[in-house]
Amino acid sequence: MSNSDDTRKYCITINGEEVTVNEDVYRAFKRPAWMERKRREVRNEKERSLDAFMDEGFDIPSNDPLTDEIVEDKLLLETLYMALAELTENERDLIDALFYQKKSEHTVARDMGISQNTVNYHKKRVLDKLRKRFKK
Repeated sequence: MSNSDDTRKYCITINGEEVTVNEDVYRAFKRPAWMERKRREVRNEKERSLDAFMDEGFDIPSNDPLTDEIVEDKLLLETLYMALAELTENERDLIDALFYQKKSEHTVARDMGISQNTVNYHKKRVLDKLRKRFKK
């Protein structure tokens, strides 16, 4: 050790009072604060603000909290899945044909061997049933 190391004074503050300690105690006392500062620096380097993304040309859909929209969408999807699960197999098949396969009422009627008016009537009943589920 050089003479300059021997004369270095290490102090920590406890209850507003400065206490002189050796280097090992000083480092042990300060280490958690140093680690936290380093963690914040690393996090700040990795985090990007919405403004920074927008400045770089990323399209942010709105100023609304995105997390709220995601949670709301997830809750609506869960409600839809539960509502669809409550439908009979025939009702699910009808919804699938009309809305997912995008078949016309006329085509569905022909495939099922019933009139287009009957398909329309059943579609309205099923949609009313789903609407009621969402109003709960």
